[in-house]
Amino acid sequence: MTIYEHPSDARRRLAELGISVEAVIRALQAGQLARLSCTPNDPPFIPGTEAWRFVVRTLREELLSKGYRKSDPNNFSLIINDARKLNICVASADTLTRSTSGDPKTKHLKGLFLEAATIRNRHTGGLFPEDIPEEVRVAISVLEYPTWMLLIYITDDEIRAELSYPDKIEDGQIVSWKERIFIPDSADDSGGMRNPLVDSEPDIDVPVRRKAS
Repeated sequence: MTIYEHPSDARRRLAELGISVEAVIRALQAGQLARLSCTPNDPPFIPGTEAWRFVVRTLREELLSKGYRKSDPNNFSLIINDARKLNICVASADTLTRSTSGDPKTKHLKGLFLEAATIRNRHTGGLFPEDIPEEVRVAISVLEYPTWMLLIYITDDEIRAELSYPDKIEDGQIVSWKERIFIPDSADDSGGMRNPLVDSEPDIDVPVRRKAS
């Protein structure tokens, strides 16, 4: 596994993939703002769902104008770059996101297309194992390109993310990554993420109401 941890290395690798760091950062900030707009009267799962939803929506808004397109096969939401021959999907992940202490794991993201994407990534030559179920083979045929995952860990006070390439899945859970690209933050990159609550001119207009402690 290759980890692009230093901001300059991460930016270089993202540029090779045709992905704008600034577009990703704006999407992540939108996700945090959406989370902060929730109140104690929302169902407890809503803050995480809202963060994920706004990251997907904003990243699409950022990238569709730059030659990407979107697709939602079986509600597996993708952002697709035909020129670079890659897919991107967004997934909430655990506290090991953007950490070298261990491999991150996705939250709640499982199912047919996740399995298909991971198998598609691992066997890029198109020669797939003979024991793959037929429905997975059909899903693989829908996924034209390898799939990268934007892993996000968003709380009220913190944003961490990485763009990573899964290559092995067991029991519906990704257990191996071929590449991990850490999205820079303001702690080590002046062009990285800022806390949107202290940004004097926020780009995303989402009402913010602090949750009661």
